[in-house]
Amino acid sequence: ERVYLIRRGAVRLSRVYESGEEITVALLREDSLFGVLSLLTGHRSDRFYHAVAFTRVEMVTAPAGSVRAAIEADTAVGLRLLQGLSSRILQTETMIETLTHRDMSSRLVSFLLVLCRDFGVPDQLGITIDLRLS
Repeated sequence: ERVYLIRRGAVRLSRVYESGEEITVALLREDSLFGVLSLLTGHRSDRFYHAVAFTRVEMVTAPAGSVRAAIEADTAVGLRLLQGLSSRILQTETMIETLTHRDMSSRLVSFLLVLCRDFGVPDQLGITIDLRLS
């Protein structure tokens, strides 16, 4: 029922299934959107996610109806939303490619490269990924 925009920080989105297993479905960073399913479908979604902040987070939130009205009033808002959704699709495709590697070491290397690209902070010794992941 609400759309969320991460202005600063990192968030993990996960789903808990009937078996009790929790699966991470997205790692989000600044300028990422979530909660847009109800905006796009026009009705409340039955898919519920847990959002957990990895870092200090600053977010902007608005009711889906208000965002929809803003898109209708200003095409720039719609283009911004489309950019955010395109970024999420690209991240999902990259994660699928990463998970299709056959051996564990290849999956780990690919995943670390994705984390470096999306969350890495260059410093004198290399790139730091300042996220608490298990």
